[in-house]
Amino acid sequence: MVENFPNPRRKHCETGTFLNMLEYYGYEISEPMAFGIGSGIYFLYSPFLRMRGIILPMLRIKPACIVENFAERMHIGYHGMRYGRKVKPAMRDLDELVAQNIPVGVVVSVAGLTYFGKTVNESRFNGHVLTVIGKEGSNYIIADSDSRLFTDEYVTIDEETMRKIRFARGLAAPEGRMFYLDPPPANFAETVDLKPAIIQGLDESCYRMLRMPLPFYGYTGLHVFAKNLKRWKIYFSRNLRGYILLWFYRLIETAGTGGAGYRYMYSDFLKEAAGVFESEVLDDCSKMMVEDADLWRQFSLDCRRYMKTENMTLNEMADLLETIGQKEKQIFTKIDTEFLKPITKK
Repeated sequence: MVENFPNPRRKHCETGTFLNMLEYYGYEISEPMAFGIGSGIYFLYSPFLRMRGIILPMLRIKPACIVENFAERMHIGYHGMRYGRKVKPAMRDLDELVAQNIPVGVVVSVAGLTYFGKTVNESRFNGHVLTVIGKEGSNYIIADSDSRLFTDEYVTIDEETMRKIRFARGLAAPEGRMFYLDPPPANFAETVDLKPAIIQGLDESCYRMLRMPLPFYGYTGLHVFAKNLKRWKIYFSRNLRGYILLWFYRLIETAGTGGAGYRYMYSDFLKEAAGVFESEVLDDCSKMMVEDADLWRQFSLDCRRYMKTENMTLNEMADLLETIGQKEKQIFTKIDTEFLKPITKK
């Protein structure tokens, strides 16, 4: 078992998992900074992602991609593995790494994690990330930094449950995905330069939110989502609309996988980055991102209220999405044109 592995509560499971790994190896960085360098901000509304005929928004990049981006930009060794449906090699490799006392980040479904409450389990979110730090008999010892837990204590998961949650089926199935990091050099904290990594993180986020070649991404994806939402009344019953919107609420708020929570964290990243570069532009964008996060919070609450009241209309919710899209276009255009372009010309 990995001794003295840190397990404090974090804002987000993926960033929390690898920040705890970095702290174990002797390097500390804030969670918003790691999130921003890893380009965690995202939005996708693709016609190829559907539930009961309704297109689903994707509010985050694939699990473990934030870690991979961060590690690449900070020059930390990253080892990522994905197994499809190959269960035996996935479980064998996990056991071999754990036997070497290497903390391993594992992507799982929350359905089956009994230490979470019923509401979280019902979201059936397939992108939760936790750390396996040991194995005793047939039980894995888990460090889970999720903010919804009430203790920093480790938990245990039996081998059969681990197999099921690593290979759960459904949207964005985890497919046995896992990763681990190489320990950074002893003088890493003294020698690392955050500025190039921050610029890379900002540049990729601006590309995703502003310039992806298909209209389903970023701010244009939000406008497509708003347009389609107005048509739901024609094609779907109110009960089905309410069910899907309640699922959106759980995805955005309860599962903690995007929406308002990500925007608040990204605002903190922009504020920290503004301090690193002494940039008024990034500081202004940080304040704008708080306003954007508040709009996302309002949208998620409207999703929940839709089931309970006839006063909440799809048109009102779609108009709010349009406002969010305009706000995010404004923020990332400002970052792109007023911060990135001038600084990369120097």
